[in-house]
Amino acid sequence: MAAQPELEDTRRRPADRRHKRTAVTLLSLAGFVFVAGLYAWIYITNPGDDEADVGIVTPTCIPAAPTDAPPPAEIRLNVYNATDRNGLASSTAGEMRKRGFAILDVANDPSGRQVATAAEVRANPDSQAAANLVMAQVPGAVFVPDNRTDGTVDLVVGAAFEALAPPEGAPAPAPSATVTATPLPPC
Repeated sequence: MAAQPELEDTRRRPADRRHKRTAVTLLSLAGFVFVAGLYAWIYITNPGDDEADVGIVTPTCIPAAPTDAPPPAEIRLNVYNATDRNGLASSTAGEMRKRGFAILDVANDPSGRQVATAAEVRANPDSQAAANLVMAQVPGAVFVPDNRTDGTVDLVVGAAFEALAPPEGAPAPAPSATVTATPLPPC
């Protein structure tokens, strides 16, 4: 009898299945890494509307200097920078010193918190009148009560800070030709 040609085995070998599983797993992981990278790239290049996330408060009025506040010379003020702009705390402290405030410490914000508003004024609620006077110096500043026991007030300059309010008695700066917004009324 003649030898019959051997029939090929039509079943798949386990090694073939392992190679396919490996390829599918690697393609899935590569797709995941691609999607994560794309998401990160979009977030970095266009972070979107962060104002809603960090709770930026848009001022509706310009606070007037409180009448029950102590004189600026009696307000012991720390000026901190919560931004990456070099020298911002120092220049702000110099301006506040010219306005008569007793400047104690000038440094980067020791709390390390991000301040998205123009400034945070941190003080004990018992020092609210002094804090209000400091807030009147920075348009858009917000009061943040804390539990300190001394009467110091912290002025923490934030990302939206542009400049101090004009000192009392000084003429307000003339609006530029491109500004069409209505000035805010006093509070």
